[in-house]
Formats: sequence, C-alpha cells, structure tokens
Amino acid sequence: MARRGYQTIRLELEKAGKVSVRTSARVADALREVRSKATLYEGVRLTQILEAVYAQGKKDGANEAFEETERRFNEAKRQIPHKGPGRPKKR
Repeated sequence: MARRGYQTIRLELEKAGKVSVRTSARVADALREVRSKATLYEGVRLTQILEAVYAQGKKDGANEAFEETERRFNEAKRQIPHKGPGRPKKR
C-alpha cells in the first residue's frame, strides 16, 4: 500500500527506548515489510542494527552542534576588538 508524504514509525529499542523515526513512505513500507517477514533472530539483529545507527546519528548530531557553536564563537571573537592586558602606552 503506497502512502504519500512522510510517516512516523515508532520503534522500541532496548538501549534507546521508544524512538520515533520520521521517513518517506517508501522507506516506511520497506521497514514494515522487513519487520513482518523477519524471523525472531532476524528481528533481533535488525533491532541491533537500528540501535547502532540511532546511536551513531546522535553522536554525529551532537558533534555537529559543538562544531557549529565553536565556529560561531571564534567568529564572534574575531569581530570584537580587544587589546593586550596592562597599562596603555604613553604618547
């Protein structure tokens, strides 16, 4: 059954808990098909793979946020005029 637009699929992952995956209709249908036809062993392995992908995505997202924060902080430092510490020189 082909649906249109993005869909939310709720997954129960062991380490991450309940996770909502927002994806296209084609990917959602493919995931439903794989989940329905998988044996218990294959289902457990699929869950392990999804947990690994989810954890890596969280790490990548956090890393990107820190890099962006650092980039903007360095940009702000360049824009603010500053002088060395100490007394001003006599003219």
